[in-house]
Amino acid sequence: MKNLILLLIATVWLAGCCTPPLVATVNVPPLPQQASNWCWAASGQMTMRYFGHDVAQCVEANKRFGLTSCCVSNSGSCNQGGWPEYSKYGFTATRTSNTALTWDQVKQQIYCAKKPVAFSWHWLGSGGHMMVLHGYMTVNNVRYVYINDPEPYTNLNTISGGTEKIITYARYVSDTDHTHWDDFYNITYQGGQ
Repeated sequence: MKNLILLLIATVWLAGCCTPPLVATVNVPPLPQQASNWCWAASGQMTMRYFGHDVAQCVEANKRFGLTSCCVSNSGSCNQGGWPEYSKYGFTATRTSNTALTWDQVKQQIYCAKKPVAFSWHWLGSGGHMMVLHGYMTVNNVRYVYINDPEPYTNLNTISGGTEKIITYARYVSDTDHTHWDDFYNITYQGGQ
């Protein structure tokens, strides 16, 4: 009986293990930001759409800034920076503060959890930029990440665009033009919105 219990415990423990391969992606089609400062809204839209809940960027801006006009005009007080507000749309997410996910966390999010990551850079001069990490790979011992960059920005009527890129994990963490800002990961739809 004791051996049977140990076998059951070992089976349950092993079932929870995840061994990420060298390459993995989740399917997150790129979208353009529909205003010059809406990279955060485009990243929110891309990640929420991945889970089957499409929230328009102008709707995110209206709720973020307490406005009603952002779906008519993306300028003026609508065109501001911000962060995805997942809780307003029935989602939860974990947020880092001025730090990138570790390589192991990236692999766990993409391969094991099958979830994209919204991440942001802080430009060394001022301002920042948000994008979506949706894959990783290791080639010749160099680590890379797949990202969707919502630039260049378009307009309210354009829903195709954005740029898919592959960059080194080291650049994702920081580079000569930026430091790492906040990441949103463990994004999960809870329902109700």
